[in-house]
Formats: sequence, structure tokens, C-alpha cells
Amino acid sequence: MRKKYRDLKRKGNVIVFPTTINRLLTDGMNYLKNENYEEARDKLYQVLSYEPENAAALGAYAYSLFELGEYEEALDVCRELLKVGPIHYLETMELYISILMQVREYKEAEQMIEILIEEKVLPEERLEQFRQLRDLNERIVSNAPIEKVAASSYALDHFLTLAPVDQERLIMDLPLASYKPMKNYLIKIVEHPNVDLLTKTYILFMLHQEKVAGTVHIQKFHFEGSFSIAALPDPINNKRLNKVKQHLENALLQDPTRLEMVLEVFERHIYLLYPFQWEDYEPLEVAEAYLSYLDLLFTGEETFSGDENLTNLIITAEQWFEWRNG
Repeated sequence: MRKKYRDLKRKGNVIVFPTTINRLLTDGMNYLKNENYEEARDKLYQVLSYEPENAAALGAYAYSLFELGEYEEALDVCRELLKVGPIHYLETMELYISILMQVREYKEAEQMIEILIEEKVLPEERLEQFRQLRDLNERIVSNAPIEKVAASSYALDHFLTLAPVDQERLIMDLPLASYKPMKNYLIKIVEHPNVDLLTKTYILFMLHQEKVAGTVHIQKFHFEGSFSIAALPDPINNKRLNKVKQHLENALLQDPTRLEMVLEVFERHIYLLYPFQWEDYEPLEVAEAYLSYLDLLFTGEETFSGDENLTNLIITAEQWFEWRNG
């Protein structure tokens, strides 16, 4: 598993040929140019494992992290780059300020913009750009809603009395700034077996997005497990789920109508079952079960010869949606 930049250690007495580092750096830069940010991040990380103060690698690594939404680590890398001395100072400062705004460090962002303007290091064509960035930062700060949340509405006893759609609506109305202060309430809600399943999914997404630290124990259907909020899976850029989709696409390449229908059902279930992802089954088996379910809808006959628990799960999930939607 890739460690964070701050965990990197020098390689000690290990001899590394300069050509190896140059090749890794070139590969990383090419991946970055082609917007393949994950591959770029991994190649540049290897460079930094040998040369932690390589300014070119640090700058490109920080940008890759920023594009991947790994803002906290990108901030660490930018700060280190500024100590080392970036090759492209203004571009680095612009990235640094953008990251500060992403993690809501508005005060520091404002200070950095003011320093750049006061030091008169900005060329005329960039001066207006940074002024606009400063004005945007000021608007964000001045318009940030100061909302008081009635914590009693999120007390578990009250929350459980609400209908599923009302539970979902109450959570969706919660201001982003309230997720960390309301952490204990939200974890109790998401861990309770009787809370609406889609509401649980939304809470998990938002806890992860707002970088709320902690562990949650989740129960959905027959699935049960504990998860680190920081390590919750990505339901969109997920290799396992994408393999299932690829199998479905290959099977129904000549039937786009059925393909659209089965993908809609599968994606609906991704969010219903989240953070569980059919871990007990191979992607091909999952795809075959969904294709069989589609045959069942059209012909009334089931063609799946695998684990019947998988078929039952798909049927139960669809019945759940019918129940929820009345």
C-alpha cells in the first residue's frame, strides 16, 4: 500500500542508478500530461522514495494528488515543495492556494494571496488572476452560512420515528460544516439496523467527503462489517464494480436496451448495498446473476446456476425499492 509522502524514508545505502529515477520521472510526467493521475501519482511516489526533495517530482506529485481529490496529502507535499524551492513558483503557489480553499483553510489562503500581491512578484498578466482568486476567497468566507442545527432532530430515538424519505431529507438538509460536530449523532444513526438504507449510504458518503475520522459498523441485508471512514470504497472509480459492468456490457453488446436496463438495476444496488460490494462473489458471477435476473423479468425463467443467495439478494433489493417507493 502506498504510504503518504510524510512517511517516506530515504533509501539509506541502497544504490539507485540515475537512469532509473529519470525513467520513473519521465513516465510520471507523461502520465500526468495524459491526465492519468493515478499512474502519475504512483510513478512520482517512486521517484520521491529515492529523492524526497526532487522539486520536479514534488510539484507533479502534488498536482496529481490534487486532481485525485487527495487534498490533505497534496497540502503536505506543497508545503514541503515550498521549503525545497519549487521550479515553477507561481504555479506552485496557485496550486497551494487552490488546495487551501478545498480544505477550507480560507484564512491561510487569504494570507498567501495578500503576500504575493504585496511582494509584487506577480507579472501583470497574473496579477488580475490572483486578485480574482482573492475576491472569490473573500466571497466564500463572507457567504459561508452560519446555521444552527437542532441536534435533537438527529437524536436516534427521534430519528427512528421518521419515515425513510424524511430520514433522507433531514440528512440532506444538514450543512456540510455540521458533519464533524455532529459526528457522534451521525455514527449512531448509520450504525442502527433500522435506519433507512439509502440514508445510511448518503451519511457514509458525506462523512468520507468531509474527512470525519472514525470507524463505523454497518449492517445491510445479510452483510455486516466495520469500516474506517477514511478508507471507505469509491463506488464510481472501483475496479471490482467496473469489472462487473464490463462483463454486462460484453454480454449485451448487441442489445443496448437490455444493457441499459441491467446497468440501471446494478447501479441502483451499488448505492443501496454500499459500502458492501458483493465481496463473497467473483465479478463474473455477479454479472451472470444480474443477466439471469433480467431473463427472469422478460421470460419468467431463471438461467443462473450459481449461488442462489446471490439471486435472492438481487430480488430482495428490488423488492426493497418497491416497498420504499410505495
